[in-house]
Amino acid sequence: MIDNLIQSRGQVHALDFRKEMTMNLLKYPERVLAEVNLVSSHFGPVDFAPDEYDGRTLIVESFNLPPGFNKAISKLLITLPSDYPEKPVEAMYLENNLKKNGCRPGHYYEHEYGDVNIREEGYAWYSIHFKSWKANIRSIIRGDNLLSAINALYHALKSDN
Repeated sequence: MIDNLIQSRGQVHALDFRKEMTMNLLKYPERVLAEVNLVSSHFGPVDFAPDEYDGRTLIVESFNLPPGFNKAISKLLITLPSDYPEKPVEAMYLENNLKKNGCRPGHYYEHEYGDVNIREEGYAWYSIHFKSWKANIRSIIRGDNLLSAINALYHALKSDN
């Protein structure tokens, strides 16, 4: 099933990995790949690299930022725990040098927190925590998923001063 998912979407890039490796890195590999395809259907090209940054990494190439930012679009990097979706995304990163209304947003950290290797790649950690995460293991759309996490980030950015 994993091989079929990989080949079914032309917009998902960097899926050059073995099924065995994916099985070792993810508890629910088919579910994660289905969600990656769902994100791609909403945001266009994404990169999914289950071995990068010592974990499971998804990069949305064109994430629309809310009004007030100095850029309209940023790359969005998301790291997943091995037991995703039982647990929510571990961290979310946006491109460096983002400003909202001329200032650094309060939960946006270019030089602190998050994974130093990811920050060295030009990303800034955004402090967002999912207090209530209710994924439905049997259904992508009946519970929290990558799209609901990305939507939560958008709303957090919208209200961040």
